[in-house]
Amino acid sequence: MRSEGVDRGGRRRASSHPERGTYAALKRCLDCCGAATGLLVLSPVLVVVALLVALRLGTPVLFRQQRVTKDSAVFALLKFRSMRPVDPARGWIDDEDRLTPFGRFLRATSLDELPSLWNVLVGDMSLIGPRPLTPDYLPRYTAHQARRHTVRAGLSGLAQVSGRNSLSWDDKFDLDVAYVEEMSWGLDCRILLRTVTTVLSRRGVAKDPSTTTHSYGGTLRSELVRFHPVEAPAPRGTWVVRTLDGERIGSCELMPLDPDTAEIGCDWCADAGHGGNREELHAEALRLLLNRARGIDVGHVVTSAAIGSSEFDSLVAAGFAAETDEAAAPETAAAVTAAPETGETHTQMTTTVRLRRVLSTDTAATPTRRALP
Repeated sequence: MRSEGVDRGGRRRASSHPERGTYAALKRCLDCCGAATGLLVLSPVLVVVALLVALRLGTPVLFRQQRVTKDSAVFALLKFRSMRPVDPARGWIDDEDRLTPFGRFLRATSLDELPSLWNVLVGDMSLIGPRPLTPDYLPRYTAHQARRHTVRAGLSGLAQVSGRNSLSWDDKFDLDVAYVEEMSWGLDCRILLRTVTTVLSRRGVAKDPSTTTHSYGGTLRSELVRFHPVEAPAPRGTWVVRTLDGERIGSCELMPLDPDTAEIGCDWCADAGHGGNREELHAEALRLLLNRARGIDVGHVVTSAAIGSSEFDSLVAAGFAAETDEAAAPETAAAVTAAPETGETHTQMTTTVRLRRVLSTDTAATPTRRALP
């Protein structure tokens, strides 16, 4: 993709985007032809799968979910249902319980996505492009990752033929942006051919798959720190936190308590953080830990800290609030002590309080549907 800039001679060159002009018109034409042909040729398969879904999972046969495409426009993505309905009486509450072996088969073979050809036909999507994701991810993208929405979402994309669910979210988004920057007829054709072989070979699908990949809670990359996983009993997650030059600054833990809440904790090294950036490093590590918490779909995180400590202050700055009244009236948590040498008294904050943060406040309002050009 050519973009506005200067050539080697210092002359300004014109801007050109592959989603405009002849490429876009022909791509849209082929999308319509391909989707219409696919719906027609695969109609017997669509009918059989629809009947099986109705018999095994009940009605409605189709699943509709809001997804995001070009320019952050929202549309209703169509797929075959692969889960039972929520039924607390039968224990069908979370995705793991609701997904059946038949549903796993539909997902592994991508048969559940055949109705999405209709989305391609009506212009919500293209055959090839970044996969459409849910609107709640929009405020979590970095500026670089958000470029995936400068083109129409696709039924298959570069990330899907380069590892699928075996890739991290950050790696998937890198591939999405790489497609945006390099999209061409040749690349589209290669992705289309590799999609067929990927689906047939089921590459990138875990042999013992969970219901879905983890949600995207925000980038797990940083220019300040790195998280190194440490073996811990499931479902607890533990990481050693180091600077980019390898200095250990502490460790972080994440422990799910229930479907809506997880407990986090950080243990900082006393002498870590050169150049007066200790607080900055701690804040960055906390940001990455909260992104991991969002990735397991919890709505709240809880932790503990001593009132008046630097850790307490950093947690409050990050949006945590005390579950008790002690933070609102910290003087009630103060202890008066006397120095043994002089007898002089001073106040010391000693009480540890429970802090809670609502993660859902980090998501923006769902965008309204807009017509695509």
